[in-house]
Amino acid sequence: MARCAAILLAVPASATAGCVGVAPVGKPTIDLDAAKARSAEIGTRPTTRTRVRQLLGEPWTASEALGVEVYRTTGKQRNLMVIFAPYPVPLPFLSDKLAAYTLVTYDADGQVAVIASDFARAAPGEASGVVIHAGEFEFTHAFRDHVSMSLDGYRQAFAAHASGSACTVLLTCDPARLAEVAGIGHCVCAANRAVDDGPRSMLWVLSPAILPPSPASGGDCHGLGGALLGAGAPRPGICVVNRQNLYPVTLPAGRHRLHFPTGLGGGTGPETELDCRAGEVSYATLGGGFMRCGLFESLVRDDRAVGATVQLSPEPPAVPTELRVIVNDNGRWLFPPDSTSH
Repeated sequence: MARCAAILLAVPASATAGCVGVAPVGKPTIDLDAAKARSAEIGTRPTTRTRVRQLLGEPWTASEALGVEVYRTTGKQRNLMVIFAPYPVPLPFLSDKLAAYTLVTYDADGQVAVIASDFARAAPGEASGVVIHAGEFEFTHAFRDHVSMSLDGYRQAFAAHASGSACTVLLTCDPARLAEVAGIGHCVCAANRAVDDGPRSMLWVLSPAILPPSPASGGDCHGLGGALLGAGAPRPGICVVNRQNLYPVTLPAGRHRLHFPTGLGGGTGPETELDCRAGEVSYATLGGGFMRCGLFESLVRDDRAVGATVQLSPEPPAVPTELRVIVNDNGRWLFPPDSTSH
């Protein structure tokens, strides 16, 4: 029997006076247990990339240069809404969204080095994220999916794969607001970027992953760099991973003007000039209004930051948490510079 809850839904007024519950119907359209078993089988013996694809199918996205693949299977769980007014009346209801993810890394010989998997289940109107580690890499399923690696790992890969005629700017956002809302809210950082007189494009530098209360315990959450919401929160026990990211922008070597438009017409916003040499890495920190924060207990955004700034530096920002470089943004490879999506 579904747990009965006194909630108002888009049903006739005579029905809302009764008790309403939601219950799953039938089996999910994807077999999560079978997906876990296939991943476990891969992890028990030396396995090649070819064998992995025989077991898991074609990857959602992959980089042979970096030796990493992400597999994704999506489905749904059908639900029924049951109204007790006074007799049970079943009605079709929105389905839960299901997604199973597997992150695989390979060694220099093309053998599986590390494999990890997890799944997300999102009820109608709710967000459910996933954060998976496999060796140097991390896959995050959130508002936008991305693959990242540690800054130290990126530096090593950069030395091996950097283009001889390009430089790189690693964009990040001022982390001050992240500390203010830890455990009570979340922040998103996005910016329009234009180089010289070229077109502008939207870059999502930071977005939170919302992990369900189970199986994420307090220790698990903190191990992922997240904050666990307390008993007074609207959704107590969820883990919010709002990680400090770096977003790589590859440019031809030479002098450039980086403009970050904030107005609808694209004519306003901070800018900075950069004179970069081939193979050089610089860091740009976006501050002020680029970081948009909200509190879980309020429907109104907590956007106290005003203005917008950009600061350029040859050194990474000093932050209390690990810096990670996004190498794949929503299926598009950002690094190495000549990478293409699988």
